Amino acid sequence: MRTHTSRKVFNIANIAFMTVLSLLFLVPYWMILSGSFTDELALVESGFGLIPAKFSIAAYKFILESNPLMLRSILNSIILTLSGTAVTLVVTTLYAYPLSRGYLRGRKFFSLYMIFTMIFGGGLIPYYLTVTKFFTDTILAIIIPGAMAPFYAILLRNYFLTIPDSLEEAARIDGANHFRILVMVYVPLSLPVIASIVLFAAVSNWNNWVGPMLFIETKEKYPIQYLIQQLLTNITSIYGGSSGQILPSESVKMASVVLGSLPIILVYPFLQRYFISGIVLGGVKE
Repeated sequence: MRTHTSRKVFNIANIAFMTVLSLLFLVPYWMILSGSFTDELALVESGFGLIPAKFSIAAYKFILESNPLMLRSILNSIILTLSGTAVTLVVTTLYAYPLSRGYLRGRKFFSLYMIFTMIFGGGLIPYYLTVTKFFTDTILAIIIPGAMAPFYAILLRNYFLTIPDSLEEAARIDGANHFRILVMVYVPLSLPVIASIVLFAAVSNWNNWVGPMLFIETKEKYPIQYLIQQLLTNITSIYGGSSGQILPSESVKMASVVLGSLPIILVYPFLQRYFISGIVLGGVKE
């Protein structure tokens, strides 16, 4: 009876705590969403609120009208995110699988080499000079240097280590080679950690504006994050800034956050059920 009561109290306290924690994350974003649909003058006078003081879509209209390349930049971001995530997943998987095989010669060296790149870097200038030597004004300058992600490889390697070796032995008896074993046995059993990596890589590629700033010169190739960054930096010159006009700076900032984060927020629920188990199982080595 005492155990049942304590369990019930714990569940109530846990639900209350998680509810408060959820509100701490949701309320700020809801206020940003509300601010993006609030008239600039009302936003200046009344501040942010859960409900728009005066409903207006002027911020979104301003973003779309001030730059005709906005829709094109969204398409560029989608292409960058999908292709960058796919390349990262393939390269990382192909690196992690051999490291999980105990009979690979030099496995410790390649593991240490991978970890070394997480700790030490060559710096921005050598990185810039190296990338621009091979790629100029193309999204490959963003995708290729980030194709190998050591953190993702460690998660995958640790997850592969939890899969029984007997499955590999059975597949080899049936005549499967290493590539087929990886594709037909290990990848299907590793969907939780793969989904987590896909989510991490997608968010990283979608939010990347430093790479386009360094390596992309043609405006038609800008992703939405870099275009929004330029828009916010030059909002006064773009809008005209004549006296008597109220620049929609605050509402535009809120609308930019919504446009920049909404696609990832919509994708996250489809991967969330794999996220926790993938991180836990991929982060623990037996």
